[in-house]
Amino acid sequence: MIRSATSARRTALAVAIFCAVLFGSAATAAAAPAPRDALRQALRQVHALAPQASASAEPASAAVAALARATAPGLWINAREADAPPYGRNVFTASAAAVTNLERVAGLPARTTAVELILAADQGLAADAIAEAHGGSAALLAAANKALATGGRQAHAGTLPAAVDSYAEAWQSAYGVLARLVAGEITSVPASALAAAAEQALSGTRFGMSGPRIEQPPTPLTSGGKPEVFYAGSEACPFCGVQRWGMIVALSQFGTFSNLHLMQSVPMTPPRVRTFTFFGSGYQSPYVSFVPVEVWSNVPKPPGLAPLQSLTHRESALLHRFDPPLETPFIDVANRFITDSSTVDPQLIARKSWTQLAGALTDPSNVSTQAIAGEAEVLTAELCEATGGNPQSVCSSAVVQQYETALPTLTGKGGSCPAPPGPGGPPPARDAAASTPQRAARPDPIATVARHCGV
Repeated sequence: MIRSATSARRTALAVAIFCAVLFGSAATAAAAPAPRDALRQALRQVHALAPQASASAEPASAAVAALARATAPGLWINAREADAPPYGRNVFTASAAAVTNLERVAGLPARTTAVELILAADQGLAADAIAEAHGGSAALLAAANKALATGGRQAHAGTLPAAVDSYAEAWQSAYGVLARLVAGEITSVPASALAAAAEQALSGTRFGMSGPRIEQPPTPLTSGGKPEVFYAGSEACPFCGVQRWGMIVALSQFGTFSNLHLMQSVPMTPPRVRTFTFFGSGYQSPYVSFVPVEVWSNVPKPPGLAPLQSLTHRESALLHRFDPPLETPFIDVANRFITDSSTVDPQLIARKSWTQLAGALTDPSNVSTQAIAGEAEVLTAELCEATGGNPQSVCSSAVVQQYETALPTLTGKGGSCPAPPGPGGPPPARDAAASTPQRAARPDPIATVARHCGV
């Protein structure tokens, strides 16, 4: 009898949602709230009905808790965009839990409205991600659209948690398309556009670019018989976020990246930036070795951030030698050029989407492009010094030579993030022979958000 009653409630809920979707007016659809706002409305609805659901108090309370997790500020870039995968997928996981529990709540009309809002939010997240990935792989976008359509059919059929899962699949597939699209643009910036934008950055006063500390090392930093570029950063830090754009542009002139993933910094002042993570990426070059370590994730874990990758003993020694406060970003180019702050201010690229930033890289008059080009040419000049001017096709450029001359004069300050607080400090050193970790499941996120570089 209990099972039959539960089944009947689910059927009635599905019919009500189907009718709402089928007969809802175009005007209502046009006025639909942004996904995060819809989930917040659902949370208010469920919170209000919880005291009325005396016979279903436990599932109602569980739905409230799930929606609170889904709307946690740290999971959102803005009202229309959840964080990039994998962290942002927790919005869908929490949504599915809320829907599952609401199916167990009997006899309250507000329940139907809440479920409609949840499904609309998740569908909207997937649809918006697909729209932003427009121009990417047609085959992969078709797969994302197929998952989106499947979610709609499942919602109409009453398999509501399955519908949420399909929307999550569509959203994650769209992000995969978007990552390939943006990575393709940032790794193939035309040399002429890069040079023109970098010249304006060097001559302009608005950027205040920061240069490296120039060392005369007794022992050059090398790997595989090539000058090594060692990077230590944090996915959460906006200063690392802006720096990665220029690093990818610069290093793409010397080699080839693979498996770059999208990422965003945590909310703070300056505001979060859309960027990449080097976690799980690959890089091949005949001229330089690139060794990136994302020491901290962008997942809050009180009192700081969840650790992501650990350092070798040699890497830890470099940080303690050249950057005792362990601030990020940290970049060591062959022990000749040391950087412990971003080259430019993250504000110069903040509030712009990945496609806006990448799509503007062919426009030298664009301010964000000039900022990215400036930091790219700073690193390019360092790399050309470290490689003895190779490849000549890059290092013989007039703008690169201008930047080589200008390196000692760049006295601006981009900024950096301190090491997140926590017992024991940074993650312990790993064995130097250990392989680079692949992109894997993150630690479970919490509902609070790190607002000041993990503080």
